[in-house]
Amino acid sequence: MFTAKKNLQIIDYQNSYYCRQQRKKRRYKWLKISLLFLLIISLALFFVPFAQSNQLDFEKPIKHDNAFIHGPQLIFENLNKSQNPVMRASFPVDIEANIEINGLVAYLEIKQTFINPYAIALAAKYQFPLPENSAVKQLRIKIGDTEIIGEIMEKKAAKVLYQKAKKQGRKASLVEQHRPNLFTNKIANIPAQSTVVVTLKFIMPISFSNDKFTLQLPLAITDRYQPKSASYLPEQLPEHAPEQSPAHKHSNNKLPEPFNLLATRSPTINTRSVARSQSSINIALNSGIPITAIFSGSHKIQSRAVNSEQNAYFITLNKAHVVSNKNFALSWQLVASNQPQVSSFTQEVSGEHYTLLTFFPPKTAIAQVIARDIIFIIDTSGSMQGGSMEQAKASLQLALLQLNHKDSFNIIAFDNEPELLFPITQMASTQNINKAQHFIDDLNADGGTEMYQPLSNALMMKRDKVQSVKAIRQIVFITDGAVANEFELMQLLNTAQENFRLNFRLYTVGIGAAPNGYFMKKAAQFGRGSYVFIQNQNEVQQKMSHFMTKISQPALTNITLILDNQVHQQVEIYPKKIPDLYFGEPLQIAIKSQFPITSVQLTAETVSSPFYKQLMIDERQSSKGISSLWARRKIESLLDSLIVGANKEKVKSQVIATSLNHQIISPYTSFIAIEKQPEISSLLAKNNTMQAHKSLLVAMPQTSLDWQLQFLAGIALMLLSLVLMKVSDLTCLHNTWLANRYLKRVSGR
Repeated sequence: MFTAKKNLQIIDYQNSYYCRQQRKKRRYKWLKISLLFLLIISLALFFVPFAQSNQLDFEKPIKHDNAFIHGPQLIFENLNKSQNPVMRASFPVDIEANIEINGLVAYLEIKQTFINPYAIALAAKYQFPLPENSAVKQLRIKIGDTEIIGEIMEKKAAKVLYQKAKKQGRKASLVEQHRPNLFTNKIANIPAQSTVVVTLKFIMPISFSNDKFTLQLPLAITDRYQPKSASYLPEQLPEHAPEQSPAHKHSNNKLPEPFNLLATRSPTINTRSVARSQSSINIALNSGIPITAIFSGSHKIQSRAVNSEQNAYFITLNKAHVVSNKNFALSWQLVASNQPQVSSFTQEVSGEHYTLLTFFPPKTAIAQVIARDIIFIIDTSGSMQGGSMEQAKASLQLALLQLNHKDSFNIIAFDNEPELLFPITQMASTQNINKAQHFIDDLNADGGTEMYQPLSNALMMKRDKVQSVKAIRQIVFITDGAVANEFELMQLLNTAQENFRLNFRLYTVGIGAAPNGYFMKKAAQFGRGSYVFIQNQNEVQQKMSHFMTKISQPALTNITLILDNQVHQQVEIYPKKIPDLYFGEPLQIAIKSQFPITSVQLTAETVSSPFYKQLMIDERQSSKGISSLWARRKIESLLDSLIVGANKEKVKSQVIATSLNHQIISPYTSFIAIEKQPEISSLLAKNNTMQAHKSLLVAMPQTSLDWQLQFLAGIALMLLSLVLMKVSDLTCLHNTWLANRYLKRVSGR
């Protein structure tokens, strides 16, 4: 017995045949389970996006047709089972903005990365909201190795090229800039789960009010009200058409802002959250004059001075990337001065020299009231019935109360015929103002809208003998502008200035829910004045009071620029008729010359004395976009010349030439985008494809597919299977330890 125990051997249970077979079975079992789960997850990753791309009813679709584009996005379009279009809004996963600001001009390059998250190729429309008076300079859309580049072309040539490209099967699109605050471009055949990189370069103005500059950059999306009265798409809007007059509008008082993106019967749009979109912003600011207090009301920023003159700064966000859940706003303050300040920027393009002068008024604290011979024209035609008439009368009553003892005045009411308060202008005495108030109380809206005769009467009216000969003739036109003969009225204003040399200023006050903005702006431009819109009763006191104060205190009037004629014989200055400089508002003048301009002499008049200043132009202050701004002013001036009888064909050829030379869109040119495929080697193509896949993997977590959870679940299951197999091995080890312990005890070791 003792010998038997002594000869017992320690058993290596772990390497026993039985244990090896058990481990093999368990591994095979868990391997099959793991492979099954991985297969299910792979199928889910493939079919979930596909199912989403063909899904008709979204989880949270917009149930009303009032979506308005207020940020960059791609609108993907597909057809559901009933062949009704369904649109899906895709926001950029990344936005990179590089901005160069010089004076009141900003040159922007916005790079936006989108993703087609669906498992099928889709068509889409790229949309970007533009500020008014902005100008698109370049559009590039890159999808893998395919690049679409936008160019300005004459409309007929663009149409021919578009049709040719379409027949060749290349991606092509006629790009449009609407009204002009929405830039759109259609993109066809965006591959499944691919990235779309859009680079947009454009110029936009910097707003200035009460000594404060402001830049607004659209980054986020909001919904706006869309009235059901509108039934047209932006593509159907006529290019550069004047706004409709109230007589041609519906009576709905809710207005589009600034126009309807989608028709009343428009497709449903799915607006998904933009909370995970990322933005980076870099700004080089050169004001040309001393500024202070740089701040952002929307984001945390950091700025550093570039020089010691308080006019140049570099500004970034305090983080490299921020969430794109709101628009970016930047403001900076003008250093106060008691004298008008001037900034100048230059640009040389193809051997031609461009200069931009910006005049900033002094502080209003030194303002002095001027003597005015002011005539109010009030529209009492049928289109002014109701609230418009009440607003017009309230505006006029308030304006009368702001006349001073230096002023003379008169009132002309008109419908089919004009009705005058006085035969000539009378001094603003208490007695005359009381007569005027009774005259206004008795006014009623009825009859036609014959503007020509009252405007002519105001231009030629004699003034009170007591009034100073230096008193400025001001005409304040209060109307809704519901007329069809705008051109005739503007010809009258031009003739009065050019032929009769009448020195007057025309100011328009737009009344009612939908004043004729085209007429208001253009009439004020031809009259070297300004305009204001008052659209409800609550705005009358504030807006009319501010307006009357403004026109009673111009900082500089009768401004004239003098250049050296011996050097600068070929000079084009816009605007041709330089308006007055008002407190709180800057004035810009764009000049093109054959040689660089080194100095300009400025003559003008203030309330108390003549004004003279010699401006030295610093050629080192160069800026992008000056030539484009000059070209926009020239095109506008050429189109305005049609109003006063210029030759249409000659104007058209000049507009086209200017548009093509400066790549600025016009009524006679189109912005066309054509697919261009660069010639590259197969190796480079393969490398670019790999890079695209890498960028897709990086960007995909920022989409709304929710694939991250599925991917993590797969990883967890794989780890679980490995743990279970390890548990099987530990079981074998435990059994070996028990067997060996037993044998040691039995053998006495």
